[in-house]
Amino acid sequence: MRRDTVRYVPSKPYSLRLDPTTIRRLSEEAGRLRVPARTLAQDLVEEGLRMRRHPIIRFVDRAAGRRACLVRRPRLTVANVIETVRASADLDEAGRYLQLERRELDQVLAYYAEFRAEVDAEIERTHELATRERQLWRERQGPLEAMSGKR
Repeated sequence: MRRDTVRYVPSKPYSLRLDPTTIRRLSEEAGRLRVPARTLAQDLVEEGLRMRRHPIIRFVDRAAGRRACLVRRPRLTVANVIETVRASADLDEAGRYLQLERRELDQVLAYYAEFRAEVDAEIERTHELATRERQLWRERQGPLEAMSGKR
């Protein structure tokens, strides 16, 4: 589990009582993910608080880490919505393209306003990865073109 979804600051000890079944499930999940149980618990609490404050958002595991996505469209990340809004003439155009209602866009924008640095960092990482992948593709084309030219 990559932890780049949530900003981390120095933590302060906090004690709470959990049901033994919850502790067992937390330990099992932490073991499966190969992270300390306290780290997983912190992630889950932070995500739960965010989802409670922004009910349109849920967190989804992706190859690049956990991402804030839309509940009714889990393949659509907040970062995707923000990039589309930036590239559009106005919110209505972005909403039509994404097939989102205006109230949904407003809710995503409210999440973005609260976690702007994190979403912007995700967008930047995605662009960097795409640039690297395009470069690798170009590098691989040379030998392929040379092989096809020998026939």
